[in-house]
Amino acid sequence: MAQIEKRTAKSGTRWRVKWRTGGGRDGQWNVETFDFQVDAKRFKALVDANGNHRPTPQQLAEHGFVELLPAGVAAAPAPEPAAAVLTFRAYAEEWLGTLVKPHPETVRKYRERLEKHVFPRLGDRPIAEITRREMREWQQGLRDAGLSAKTIANIRGESVVPVFKAACRPGEDGEPAVRTANPMDGLPLPEGPRAERDILESPDEARLFLEAAYAVDPEAADLLLCKLSTGLRWGEVSALPPRAVNVVRGTVSIVQVLRKVNRRWVVEPKPKTKQGYREVPLTAAVARMVAERCAAASRDPGRQFVFVAPRGNHWRYEDFYTDRWVKIRDLAREKGLPRRMTMHGLRHSLLTLLATEGVDLAALRTMAGHASVTTTMNVYVHATRRHHEPVRQIVGSFLCVDELTTAGGRPTRMAARVVQAPVDS
Repeated sequence: MAQIEKRTAKSGTRWRVKWRTGGGRDGQWNVETFDFQVDAKRFKALVDANGNHRPTPQQLAEHGFVELLPAGVAAAPAPEPAAAVLTFRAYAEEWLGTLVKPHPETVRKYRERLEKHVFPRLGDRPIAEITRREMREWQQGLRDAGLSAKTIANIRGESVVPVFKAACRPGEDGEPAVRTANPMDGLPLPEGPRAERDILESPDEARLFLEAAYAVDPEAADLLLCKLSTGLRWGEVSALPPRAVNVVRGTVSIVQVLRKVNRRWVVEPKPKTKQGYREVPLTAAVARMVAERCAAASRDPGRQFVFVAPRGNHWRYEDFYTDRWVKIRDLAREKGLPRRMTMHGLRHSLLTLLATEGVDLAALRTMAGHASVTTTMNVYVHATRRHHEPVRQIVGSFLCVDELTTAGGRPTRMAARVVQAPVDS
């Protein structure tokens, strides 16, 4: 898979695309440098779609990279498409223009995914002619390029399937449907290993983690304690304002989020979806900690957040991860925590705990801020070992087995107490 490197010199910033021919370790290194990052991203997508080989002269010309054509090779004019041919790219752009409900940042994300992962392979194909085999090969190509099954599912579900669904419906003015069937229907995701996220499974593991957090930085530890006890997403807990805290009820409400837009972290005045608006209960100890921080914020007119970085602003994810989280994670492992935790794993830990303790599904979905409880149960709730001992007791009682052993500890015979039903005379 090609890489993009940022190169800074006196003449300015440039972007270099590097890849090995064929993608293997023994492949020859290739390099192309661009003045703009967007051009580097487009060229990288072409290299990835071409199996880590240099794009052909025709591809370079079609995608506007005429200056990269080999010496002596003229850019052949691209053939004009027939008026009746509607490409996937043209239809997808039109579909994006009709979206009214998603947040503008969400629409931007859809377009970015299409430009990076879909258009290089399917953009110039007539949308009416794309087959299920092509879509299967497209998915497998993403998997071979190193994308996870979840990432492929997101690209497919948010930026590809809706385009084909729209193409199967009549137009707004009654025009006939562009397609008669959706090539994604019945097409499974490519196979691949699904890594189980590490979670905190017991009070001892939670204690080890929190001890490490408070040993590294009490300020950062307060944020992580709130995150672990509420299951909030990073963007929700890092942008939590004092006005969202209800000290009397001991709850926090999600009224704004921190989101990365064009490589900058900005505070959005509303959650991503309507399910994001929710009120989450706090334990007594966490409620006291949050209340104290709100009181401190009330004495500082310039403080806008419950949890603040050393400079008084909200925590940026990258800064928190590098300067705090890595140290906390490593110290927790030194203390004996047998897990390689991630920050998002804290959210998984809480939702798994609540599900294990029998919290009803509706409440669990609300705590998570999900639109569907299926997402909560299938993605965020994990199997733990807490059921092992109850299972041993239940099965042992059912079997009623006594194990007789010798002095050496090896079993000599098994004596089962069998209760016989009375025999009818």
